[in-house]
Amino acid sequence: MRRQTKIVATMGPAVASLGQVAELIHAGLDVARLNFSHGGHDTHRQFAGWVREAASDAGANVALLQDIQGPKLRLGILHDGKVQLDRGEQVDLVPGAKSGDRSNIPVDYEHLLEDVAPGGSVLVADGLVRLEVAERLEDRLRCVVVAGGELADHKGVAFPGSSLRVPPLTDKDAADIAFGRELGVDYVAMSFVRSSEDIRQVAALVEPGTPIIAKVELAAAYENLDDIMAAADGVMVARGDLGVELPLERIPLVQADILERANAAGLLTITATEMLQSMVEAPRPTRAEVTDVATAVTEGTDAVMLSGETAVGKYPVEAVRMMDTICREVETGLRPQRRSAHLTLSSVPTFASAIAKAAVEAAVDLDLSTIVAFTETGSTARLLSKYRPASDIVAFTAREATLRRMALYWGVRAVPFERRAYTDLEIAAAEKYLEKERLCTRGEGVVMVAGIPANRQASTNLMKLHVIGDRDRGVPSQRDGRSAGGLSGPV
Repeated sequence: MRRQTKIVATMGPAVASLGQVAELIHAGLDVARLNFSHGGHDTHRQFAGWVREAASDAGANVALLQDIQGPKLRLGILHDGKVQLDRGEQVDLVPGAKSGDRSNIPVDYEHLLEDVAPGGSVLVADGLVRLEVAERLEDRLRCVVVAGGELADHKGVAFPGSSLRVPPLTDKDAADIAFGRELGVDYVAMSFVRSSEDIRQVAALVEPGTPIIAKVELAAAYENLDDIMAAADGVMVARGDLGVELPLERIPLVQADILERANAAGLLTITATEMLQSMVEAPRPTRAEVTDVATAVTEGTDAVMLSGETAVGKYPVEAVRMMDTICREVETGLRPQRRSAHLTLSSVPTFASAIAKAAVEAAVDLDLSTIVAFTETGSTARLLSKYRPASDIVAFTAREATLRRMALYWGVRAVPFERRAYTDLEIAAAEKYLEKERLCTRGEGVVMVAGIPANRQASTNLMKLHVIGDRDRGVPSQRDGRSAGGLSGPV
């Protein structure tokens, strides 16, 4: 069976060649992430070119996800590149300084003294080092080390509980988005989202129609999740910074809640950060990491993401292959149990949602293994996907951009398709493809879903029960061979 959960993998030095990118695709890569927190435009242009070329050579459908850096606060340059801090030690945070030493830690935030008060928490290096602000001096914050550890140049720093004057987009982000338009990226992920207005600012800069993924990595983003989902096309559970902003023990519950709410709203979902982290150094993951990936799959994520594992790890291809193996094994147990994930998807057109739900339920009732979607924008396939059918979803589209975007859709196999003037002609052509690729056999029933009139951005409004190779018969039950005659035709 085809894997339903999609795999996102980050490009980086560990896979910096056409051949290595091709290996990732062969191992199961669906979406290549370009992390604009690292690397220049020339580097990302090279990776984008390798992804497009390798995907074309392999006959694979692979999307490009541009992940913009956002306004993440970082340390400056430290003495000798790193500093070891011990519990109980006093250190000073100096705003705006470019370099420092063991006792004077530079922070690239000019409003540090105004926005962070005594008693406030400071988390560095994804929360591995914790400080508490003891007092505010004339030009610095004096802190006490609560949890010691090593600091390095440019490590991220967070101030949970403090209200910071940080713009949602930086000048670098705007320049990167313009560059992403030039590359023709398929998705843009926005970092450190706080509200729907942040999403709208990105939407004004991206290529029109490019879906925007909101990274939920701030406590404020989780608190404003409904508002953010009203403007975004998808959400990423970015557990790294989210685990700094919120207590670690809450992250599993927060993850489950975000996935449930986003899926119910019909949005795309990605679960990210440290999924197979040990494979940065080791050829096999830990049992806990395998269970973590499995949990995300059972909770209904559309995609799971690899970061350092493929960008800088020693075993990038093995990490993708392992992710593929875990997802397939978990899905094998889940697949027979699949039913409509939600009674009705929220925040989507009523007719489109009802048709998608009816198609999934018809496939369940008749034990049909394939649902076919004809789509211009991808919305038909996305709605079917969100109802989580046990059946395979084969989505035909004439638009190259839509084809690539569907690489992120759970359970969807996207197929390039030449437009036909009428829906009947599209159905006949799809039937030939299904037989040729051995996805269906003659006499097998399938559910077909489309928007009519054909070739327009119409709402999903037609469902047809169809028998491969016999357009005049009803759909036979795959369980007992009996005919469900009289059901063929538009609904």
